[in-house]
Amino acid sequence: MEGRERDCLSRRRRLRRGMMLLLLIMLTVTAGAAGSSLTEAKVQKAQKTSSDCLIVENRGCEVMELNPLRMEEYPEITEAVRGFYRQQQEEAGFVESYDDVRVYTKEGRYKGTYVAFARYDMKIRDIYTKVPGLGTVYVEEDGEGGYQVSASVEDEDVKSYIRKIAEHGDVQALMDSTQSSYQTALKGDALLQEALADLKNAYEGSTGS
Repeated sequence: MEGRERDCLSRRRRLRRGMMLLLLIMLTVTAGAAGSSLTEAKVQKAQKTSSDCLIVENRGCEVMELNPLRMEEYPEITEAVRGFYRQQQEEAGFVESYDDVRVYTKEGRYKGTYVAFARYDMKIRDIYTKVPGLGTVYVEEDGEGGYQVSASVEDEDVKSYIRKIAEHGDVQALMDSTQSSYQTALKGDALLQEALADLKNAYEGSTGS
């Protein structure tokens, strides 16, 4: 009996994690909600104080012309973000793969920080049509030559900054393009529509919402 309850709890956790990824697609693509949390990744705050270094703001970072959207200009960041999605793929049982992950970046408010927009095609198990998605993640240098990637932040200044740059014309164009691809995929595959609806209903049923 206890084994059955543990198995049930495990399935619910996997479903809840998978549904959060589904919400990532629906929120980011349909509403352009940059900065929305789509996974259960741990929150990483932007470090505002340090005894070892001076935190420096990127001047003009809120101006689109001075901080344009750059496609895969930073190989290390691109690889870190792709690694993040490989981890999410392993944790979400219904995701077979994240394919063709393209990483677009803008500088963050502070030196060594970035906001990355990951455009991908998500393959759901047993569904032929891939789901176009656009995720927003926050990237920070870790001081050891690597990067920390998180899907959510709780620092209010960082949240506000992400909302501002999400309004930039180049980011809106990327969101609109993804939205169009998402709607095309959805309309062209009834099984995909059914799968997304089933995931949504299963999640709501497991949470009682």
